[in-house]
Amino acid sequence: MKLSKSKIAIITATIGTTTETFVSRHINHLNNGDTVVLCKRDEVDAKAERPVHCIRPAWWYKYPSPIRKLIQLPHYLRYRETRVPDLKERKNIQHFLKKEKVTSILAEFGPHGCMIQPVAEEIGIPVYTYFRGVDASKRLYDWRTRHAYRKMIPKMAGLFAVSPHLLENLKNIGVKWKQAHVIPSGTDTHQFKPGVKDPNLVLSVGRFVKKKAPNLTLHAFAEVVGKRPDLQLVMVGEGVMLKECKSLAASLGIEKNVTFTGAQPNHVVQNYMAKASLFLLHSVTAENGDTEGFPSVIQEAMASGCAVVSTHHGGIPYFIEDGIDGILVDEYDLEKYVNSLMSLLKNQDHCKTIRDNARATAVNKFEYRMLYQKLESILI
Repeated sequence: MKLSKSKIAIITATIGTTTETFVSRHINHLNNGDTVVLCKRDEVDAKAERPVHCIRPAWWYKYPSPIRKLIQLPHYLRYRETRVPDLKERKNIQHFLKKEKVTSILAEFGPHGCMIQPVAEEIGIPVYTYFRGVDASKRLYDWRTRHAYRKMIPKMAGLFAVSPHLLENLKNIGVKWKQAHVIPSGTDTHQFKPGVKDPNLVLSVGRFVKKKAPNLTLHAFAEVVGKRPDLQLVMVGEGVMLKECKSLAASLGIEKNVTFTGAQPNHVVQNYMAKASLFLLHSVTAENGDTEGFPSVIQEAMASGCAVVSTHHGGIPYFIEDGIDGILVDEYDLEKYVNSLMSLLKNQDHCKTIRDNARATAVNKFEYRMLYQKLESILI
């Protein structure tokens, strides 16, 4: 990556969240690591190795909701975004940005971009915002978010999105922008790479939430394991559906074939992906409108040489060619989901071809160093 006198500020809610490795990677690797961080006061990782400013809650949050909303009204009418800091905190943030000689700001997720845009605008620092999924799907059902996006995004220097469909969603609610670029989150293909594959190991990684439909993966696996009792499914992650899914595995009689590991650190996920032959993620549109962008775990699985079986959902079909470097089925199509798994298990030559193609696609399209060069060429 090119050397630069520029400095990038990353604004995010949390440092070090296991489900947001892309944020940690931006902090540690963008601009050769010459970054600073803005984040929430109560969620700062104390081990941060670079300058961090904790954004303090506005003074009006000490009041009960009815009074607070009344106090916030002039603030909202001005910014169309209640999370814009109060005057004192705006000055604190501006002092931090000037002191650290920040030349551009990258906001992780749309609401953070709207929050920081007026603060940065006052001191002439350009803001770019990265849209990744929920911020350009579920959140668009909230009229306050729509108003904030329409007011703030046209003032931003530019947008990034992990998938074209997220930009289309924004366009459909009347959002305009100066420039927009589709850049997937990417993955480290030096770390995520194939190992010795276990033909009986099936892997699924993701939060146990409705849009990832882990229950459907269990139902499909139960159909397959009835014919292939030697198969093992490892499910990595936590979430509100975890207890339900453990009970479902027991009721389906497959508890001996399924391992629930809970959330795991990056190196453990890497080891599982290196060994797994198949990777499953049945992403669906949740009832509240929440959709995926382009899941990082799919990019990691492809880099690890797994045959991915997923869905025609969100950004996934923009990057996976069905039958070539992965298999895609329609949302909730359990029959085809099962048949796709069985087909890959029966035809190991075809499965290996897909695994090899997936690895090649990841190296050519998802290697984060290559993607960061493109990102930096715009930010710096």
